[in-house]
Amino acid sequence: MTPQHILVPTDFSVHADAALSHALSLANRYEATLHLLHVVNDPGAGWYGLGDAEVQIDRLKSQAESEARERLEGMARATEAPEVRTTVVQRVHLDVADAIEEYVDSHEIDLTVTGTHGRQGLGRLVLGSVANALIRRAACPVMTVRDSENEGDSPPTVAYEEILAPIDFSEHSRRALHAAKDIAGQYGATRHLLFVAEKRVLPTFSDTGIPGVGVVEMDPEIVENAGAALEAFDDKVSGPSGKRACHVEKGEVAGSIVDFAATNAVDLIVMATRGLTGIDRFVLGSNTERVVRKAPCPVLTVPPISGEDGDE
Repeated sequence: MTPQHILVPTDFSVHADAALSHALSLANRYEATLHLLHVVNDPGAGWYGLGDAEVQIDRLKSQAESEARERLEGMARATEAPEVRTTVVQRVHLDVADAIEEYVDSHEIDLTVTGTHGRQGLGRLVLGSVANALIRRAACPVMTVRDSENEGDSPPTVAYEEILAPIDFSEHSRRALHAAKDIAGQYGATRHLLFVAEKRVLPTFSDTGIPGVGVVEMDPEIVENAGAALEAFDDKVSGPSGKRACHVEKGEVAGSIVDFAATNAVDLIVMATRGLTGIDRFVLGSNTERVVRKAPCPVLTVPPISGEDGDE
């Protein structure tokens, strides 16, 4: 986790502005180049037999491109960190997520920082389609940031003092922990390792065939030893030592992670896009998706490396 090229896709919404604040802080810490990208959506009028409208659409598209370029350059000039190298780019594309993914792949982007919603975002429990696609498909880690719930608030001051790394002891969570240790080292933060002893609610059937539900809890011996296992797991992952705290909670995984983050004023959650049940890079783990949707702080999701998408 030593990014040299950090990408901020922006649609100039408040969510994108919040993402830019975090990206600027990270670019400062890592002396990375900051890429500001805006994608002008191409409606492709000619594809639908709308030849008469094509001239008007081309005019509107050119106007949108010009206005976007001015706003991007204004953002670059307004950064409070003049030592950060900034690249301003815009693209015209039918699919915003595809355009961002192509830019990531062709410019060796190490980290993408994006808002959870765009201009059409409906609510904090609905993950934006572009953000969702980037988390599922991007080859690099993706940090999702939501704006303040109080309209009119200025972008946040970035200070990572408490970093949470949910651990399920998979290779995926090992990679996420490595990233968490590196960021914690850069900011002098405390890293919190959290293992959730999951309670599962499963359907049951009585002898008479009447359906019901039952709660299955993890083996108590596993729970009892989980704290020591977290310490041993952390010791084997490379990165700065720094301040560490290990925690074991019982409950539903995503809800426990979100509750822990809220209760302990966590500034950043770092977790893998897959857990022990991950299948491939196009299927976002259900726990990860729920955490990204509901977390009270930014979430950095770390994807599998190439060739490990199918690991169980």
